[in-house]
Amino acid sequence: MSGFAVSVRAALTSDGQVLAPAEWVVANGRTVSLRAADGEVQLDALLLPGLVNAHAHLDLAGAAPVPDQGRFADWLLAVGAARGEAHGVRAAAASQAHALARRGVVAIGDVDASLGVATKGRRSAGVDGVSYLEIVGVAGESARARLAGALDAVNQLGGAVGLSPHAPYSVNSEVVPEIVRAAQRRGLPLAMHLAESADETRYLTHGDGPFVSFLETIGRGRPFAEAPGARPVPWSDQLGLLRAGCVVIHGNDLDDDDVALLGERRARVVYCHGTHQHFSRPAHRLLDLAAAGAQVALGTDSGVSNEAVDLLAEMGRLAADRPDVPRLSILEWATAGGRKALDLDPGAGSFGPGTAADGLLMGGLPGDVERLSAEDLASWALGQHASWHATVHQGRAVFEANPAAALLDTLFGQG
Repeated sequence: MSGFAVSVRAALTSDGQVLAPAEWVVANGRTVSLRAADGEVQLDALLLPGLVNAHAHLDLAGAAPVPDQGRFADWLLAVGAARGEAHGVRAAAASQAHALARRGVVAIGDVDASLGVATKGRRSAGVDGVSYLEIVGVAGESARARLAGALDAVNQLGGAVGLSPHAPYSVNSEVVPEIVRAAQRRGLPLAMHLAESADETRYLTHGDGPFVSFLETIGRGRPFAEAPGARPVPWSDQLGLLRAGCVVIHGNDLDDDDVALLGERRARVVYCHGTHQHFSRPAHRLLDLAAAGAQVALGTDSGVSNEAVDLLAEMGRLAADRPDVPRLSILEWATAGGRKALDLDPGAGSFGPGTAADGLLMGGLPGDVERLSAEDLASWALGQHASWHATVHQGRAVFEANPAAALLDTLFGQG
């Protein structure tokens, strides 16, 4: 049986429990226990749960950033051009997944428009997660063909894969329920970009606005004959997405009724702060969603709208930009919240016995760490004060060269 026991100056769980000092015992990639430590501390470090990046586009890892074009639909056209210029998708996806892992990420919710190429890259980097195979097609025939191709890829890839009808404006509305039924028959998770912009809401409710010219430019028809006359959230509920547990990506443009419905459905909503700031959107209703009963998670989105694809840095930016959001909430959303979004064991966020041994070690703690509250510890972690980081994924350490590298090698049996 392989494993280790390591003592650290402090541990903070996703549910706000603090142990200082703490001992983490691991065997065969699973946590045996996290408990108060006695005796000498081996690592001057804070132990946090492993992070979950609940929304990424690894297939765009090789694409260049795309500046805001003023209108979201115009930006989408520019992204299409950037995607066409991207190359080496598998290698770029593997590189980005590994870079995320070095900064605390142990699982990724990836929307894969390459129908498996990026998924293979992520898996080759040894990072867990769910790959949602993206389905686009404004015309019914093209959407059904893409669905068939995605289901073929599901069979070939195996493992944790799902389906992602891209967005209300890019998938034929008659095919969306067919996608839902196909996912339910096979037990596949769903994810969709939803309520991402006011222009999207306008197009669904009135059938006009910038998305009309966007669809005319791509020249592939319209996703519906007549505007549904509903906002994106109730529209998705009418088509069965929310009841099927579909992950809501972004959820930026929400009114009170949208928030209430997402809460009623216990929907999982993934917020990407860097992308939100890229487009200078109004403050996201994170706290309202959580209060209503929705499950909030965090993601990085892609490098075309977020130059720093780094979830730990994203958490720090969110803390700095939104002082009204408790730091413990940010930690919970990036750990247990992300696990719930991806249907991974949320108990790993509190280091429960038998759960995956996933954690993030952060070195260089302040001298009074034993007297800090859970909120203070979370604030320190998000303040980018750590002198080094190391990720533990299923009992194995992933780290760059740092002052503790030799000790980490010894402690984790990797020397």
